[in-house]
Amino acid sequence: MDEIKDTRLLSCDSKLLAEFVAEVLIEKKAHDVTIYCVKEDSSITDYYVNATGFSARQAAALADEVAYKTGLSGRDPLRVEGRGANNWLLVDYGDVIVNVFDKPSREFYNFDRLLPEEGKIDISDVVKRVDEKLGFNNKEE
Repeated sequence: MDEIKDTRLLSCDSKLLAEFVAEVLIEKKAHDVTIYCVKEDSSITDYYVNATGFSARQAAALADEVAYKTGLSGRDPLRVEGRGANNWLLVDYGDVIVNVFDKPSREFYNFDRLLPEEGKIDISDVVKRVDEKLGFNNKEE
């Protein structure tokens, strides 16, 4: 049975796409998910979304899930790179670039240091949405 496409990402702005990707990554247990707005500093893209998997296998699964879920929502990546080694995968949407690292590669490349700290986006609302979606209750009882 084919899944019905949700077309909400077809004409969305790049920030909404970056937040959607972060939500997918957090749902699938990615660690250290960060979003950086670089549109003022870069001619390459508007946003970078970086995430860590604990292993190369998890990193590959995270990148695959991002491509799959965005595809269901009407937005296929332009390309996915890094499938051979799976220690750093890049999912490119043009206006949003997703970097999924395994833990040793995230530490070694330290890609976040190249991105402007003032461009780092607060994703606490995204984390809250995921918590609510997964049924986590953060209220004290």
